[in-house]
Amino acid sequence: MPRPPAVAPLADGLRVETFPIEPDASSDGRAAAFTRSVAQGFYEGWLSAANVERWQEAFVEDGQVLTGVYVDPGHAALEPWGGALERLGHGPEHPVGTFVEWDKTLNLGAGLLPARLISGVTVNPGFRRRGILSHMMTARLAAAVDDGLPAAALTVSEGGIYGRFGFGAATREQRIRLNTTPAGDGFALRGAPTGTVLPVDPTRLGDVLAEVFAVQHARERGSVGRHAAYRNYATARWSRDDATSWDRAVRGIVHVRDDGEVGGCAVFRFSGWDSEPPTMEVMDMVSRDATSRVELWRHLAEMDLVRRVTFSRAPLEDPLSHALVNPRAREVVGETDVLWVRVLDVAQCLQARDWGADGQMLLQVEDRLGIVDGAYRVEVHEGSARVEALVGEPSPSDVGHRLPVVTLDAETLGSLLLGDVSVCALHAVGRLAVDGGATEEQELLARLSASWDLPTAPHCATHF
Repeated sequence: MPRPPAVAPLADGLRVETFPIEPDASSDGRAAAFTRSVAQGFYEGWLSAANVERWQEAFVEDGQVLTGVYVDPGHAALEPWGGALERLGHGPEHPVGTFVEWDKTLNLGAGLLPARLISGVTVNPGFRRRGILSHMMTARLAAAVDDGLPAAALTVSEGGIYGRFGFGAATREQRIRLNTTPAGDGFALRGAPTGTVLPVDPTRLGDVLAEVFAVQHARERGSVGRHAAYRNYATARWSRDDATSWDRAVRGIVHVRDDGEVGGCAVFRFSGWDSEPPTMEVMDMVSRDATSRVELWRHLAEMDLVRRVTFSRAPLEDPLSHALVNPRAREVVGETDVLWVRVLDVAQCLQARDWGADGQMLLQVEDRLGIVDGAYRVEVHEGSARVEALVGEPSPSDVGHRLPVVTLDAETLGSLLLGDVSVCALHAVGRLAVDGGATEEQELLARLSASWDLPTAPHCATHF
C-alpha cells in the first residue's frame, strides 16, 4: 500500500495553515491575502477586491484547498529584520509560501482516475532556505495519500524543481504558427469541407464547450479535467488582465456536423492591425474528433485579411499536420512540457493505463519520499495490466521464471506512465535499468517496449 511521506520540518518562526475557500470567501481576509500573495508570487499585479472576489468564486466552484506558510509575528519581533517587515511588509495575514490543490480526473488511456491537482506554488524570495516548499509538498502529498488519491499532477513554471518530489514530465505541447496565404508555402487542405462552421456569441458557449470537452477528455490520453477559469475566459466573462471586465475582443466559432451536432469549438482574438502579418491568435480549441478540429482550422485560415494564425497549446500529433497539402504551412516555433505526474498508487495507475503486447515483469520503484518505494509484479494481458505489490523479496516462483526486472525512480515512472517517452529512450540515458538474466539486453528492451510504449503521444489541453 502507498505510504505517506515523512513531512519535512519548517524553520523556526514559521507556521502553516490549510483551509478551504468558503462560499462567503469575499469576507475572509485570510483568503483574500492568500489570493493576492499567489498573484504576487507569479509577478502579477496587485488584485483589487473585486478581482479577488471573482477569482474566489471560481476557487469555490472547483473546491480548492489552500495551504499557506506564515511568519510568526512573535518570532519576527526577535529578528533584526522583524521591525522592517512589520513596517513595510504586506502584513502577517499574507503567507510567505502558498500551495493550492483540488481534485479532478486524469485520463490514463484505459480509464479516468481521480487526481490531486496542484497549483499556485510560491515561496517568497525573502524566505528561501527555510524548508517552506519541502514542507508544503510533503505535507500535502501525505494528505493525498491518506485520501486515497492514485496520482498528483501539476503544470510547472520551472522545470528543475519538482523531480525531487517524484513528479515526472508526462506530456508536451507545441507552439505553432499557421501560414494562411493561399499560394506557395501557404494554406491548403487535402479534403473537401464537411459540415458548417458558424461564428457564434462566445458568451453563450459555456455549456457547449463543457459538453465537447467532456468527449475530448474521455478519449484523449493525458487529458485533465478543467477548472472554472477556463469557462470564464472562453466565454469572455474575464479579460486577460481583469477578471471583473468582459473581454470584448474574444470571438467564437463552432463546427456543426452534417448530423446537426456541434463537433468542435474554438475561441480566438485578433492581434490588431499593427501586427505584421495580420494575425489571429487561438486561445482554446476543443473537438469531438479530428474532422471537426480540421474544419475549425479551415475556417480560421480562410478568414478575410488574416495571413497568420497562432496557437500556443497544440498537440504533438495534430490532425492538421496531415490534413495540409503543404505541411510546412504549419510551423512549430516552440515545444515544452505541460503535465507533470506523481504516482501515488502504482497498482491503480498502471491498471488504468493503456498497454501494448502481453508480458510480465518485476517493477522495482525507488522513491526518495517512500510513497511507492518497493517491488511490484506486473502482468499484461490483452491490453490490461494486473499489478501486485510485493512484500519483502520476490517469491521463488518469480526468481525461477526469471521475470525481467525494471528498476526506475518515481520521477521516471511519472514520465513513463502516459507514454510520452519510450522505454529505450529512458534506458539510453540511464534513467531505467533492466535485468533479464540470460536474455540479451536488446531483446529484453524490445519486449518491454512492446508492452510499455504506446502508438500515439498523450496531450493535456488543460493548464493549471
